[in-house]
Amino acid sequence: MRPISLRLHERPITQVLFNREGDLLFVAAKDKLVSVWYTANGERIGSYLCGGVVYSIDVSQDSKYLITASADAKARVWDVQTGKVLDVVDFEVAARSIEFSQGDKQILCVSDQVMGCQGTIHVFNFEKDDVRKFSKAYILPSPNVKILQATWGPLNKTILASCEDGAVRIYDTEKKELIKTILDHNKTVTRIEWTKHRIMFMTCSKDGTAKLYDTKTLKLLKTFDTGRPINAAGISPLKPHVILGGGQSAESVTTSKVDASQFKVRFFHVVYGDELGGLIGHIGPVHSICFTPDGKTFATGGEEGLVQINHFDESYFEFDDDLIYTPPTQH
Repeated sequence: MRPISLRLHERPITQVLFNREGDLLFVAAKDKLVSVWYTANGERIGSYLCGGVVYSIDVSQDSKYLITASADAKARVWDVQTGKVLDVVDFEVAARSIEFSQGDKQILCVSDQVMGCQGTIHVFNFEKDDVRKFSKAYILPSPNVKILQATWGPLNKTILASCEDGAVRIYDTEKKELIKTILDHNKTVTRIEWTKHRIMFMTCSKDGTAKLYDTKTLKLLKTFDTGRPINAAGISPLKPHVILGGGQSAESVTTSKVDASQFKVRFFHVVYGDELGGLIGHIGPVHSICFTPDGKTFATGGEEGLVQINHFDESYFEFDDDLIYTPPTQH
């Protein structure tokens, strides 16, 4: 596996994201830029300049629209092809997280908890044919704590929020109220990641663990312990594998011995929980991991502003075949 290194951004990467076909990679960073690249060869197609640190991005299913949430207190809709801003929503404070609903009919956006404002999840209707793309739908009750990310549950019936107090809060989108709080982490939940069909989800935390849950029952299925803060997870749509990335933040690294192996991304088996291997590539904490929808490629983005695209070798797809159960033949 030979990674393609993308060196454009001068500040930490906040998110890497493939479109539905997996042929385009979108990268958001703290240098106010969102860049877009060809997945196959790492060629840069273009970039979109925001007015502040870009915390979160998402792209519509037809790859026509890009949405961004940034520190200049704005959520924007862009035309992917032309790079034009089609609509803007202003908040009082930074926009921290943004995501299209399944079907692209709505957008959720999280505003930050800072300067006396409460961390809040805003839901907008998304009108493709209208000049004003954003129209306000509703606001969910604030948990009075910083929300790092919010994401739609299956069929858009719920919204899950990862919070600074270690909780995952689940909201009902019909009743527009909090229905469940999961309190299995004792430090900030940095990210929630879904399996392909959203039947399971994984939470990443600064407490050094990632936890896998059944979406329907909310039962904790598996805990993966890395001993280091986990910022990101990528769940393979093809294999029972998960990739975890993170590492100590810059301010705490200076007080301890540090080498590149601390920031390697680590592969775990979803069922057995065993660590399968690791990949060294970043010299700072990894902030985002994303698989292509076909599971043949994944990308990572790190603190040093580097993005790596990894195309799996053929040998990876033959791996694990010995774990497949074949019933004994009858004589």
